[in-house]
Amino acid sequence: MAKVERGPIIVIGNSRGAEVSTQRDTIARVLDCRNQTCPKPVFMVKSALAETGMGDMLEVIVNDDGAKQNVLRYCWNHGQEISKSYADGSDFHVFVRRSAEKKAENPLPSVGPCGTRWD
Repeated sequence: MAKVERGPIIVIGNSRGAEVSTQRDTIARVLDCRNQTCPKPVFMVKSALAETGMGDMLEVIVNDDGAKQNVLRYCWNHGQEISKSYADGSDFHVFVRRSAEKKAENPLPSVGPCGTRWD
């Protein structure tokens, strides 16, 4: 599998608290969930994370607002690091670093670590 090189990524939060990293990350896998309606993108992310090595970065692309919210919520509530997210036209990209599966102690906040309201 080819790795895609990206610029420095700032880790701004996860379900266990804020962290900062300036290391150069590589994307282990790009998961294209565009034009998929929920719950399929969440199942695709869950499966891709299970196949991704611990600490590897997964880039998820969605273009449905409901899918975006549900993917972010799933990652947050299952202890995965949400490293970066941004909108690119109608597409939304979220970068998730695989962490040990751990249920979040706190429920999903109304404002996520990437500054997006999820309620």
